[in-house]
Amino acid sequence: MIYKIQMKNFKTLLIVTLIIDVLQFAPLILFKMGGDMKTMMIEDMGIPGLAGNADAMQLLDTMMTVFGFIGIGVLCSIVYTMRLKNIESLKTATFLLFITHLFWTLPDIVHLAMGSSLHPPIPVMVISLIGIGILFYASQKGE
Repeated sequence: MIYKIQMKNFKTLLIVTLIIDVLQFAPLILFKMGGDMKTMMIEDMGIPGLAGNADAMQLLDTMMTVFGFIGIGVLCSIVYTMRLKNIESLKTATFLLFITHLFWTLPDIVHLAMGSSLHPPIPVMVISLIGIGILFYASQKGE
């Protein structure tokens, strides 16, 4: 028997968004663990001498910690939203998540538009925009 997945179902839309967000926030957690991920992210920033500056590295570690906790908060918000039963509450919660995701991604879009290299790879940005689109769709047409 083949089951048809309805993309208007809030739970389905939120699960897809949750998966996208876990993939988006994983590098922040891996950065804190050090090793190759941290080295690669520092090299991708393209800032000469960053790795050798102890104060800059401490600031970067703090920033990644803050972003990691914000990411965990967003993931918890999505999980909690899946528990809501009232359609209006679900629409409101998904719209608030849409706004949060949009403004989380907006600096990357601005950096890309300005020609700066301080943004994630384009495929990562596209995946992020898909999540934003899903949340907006859910807030407008979810059932």
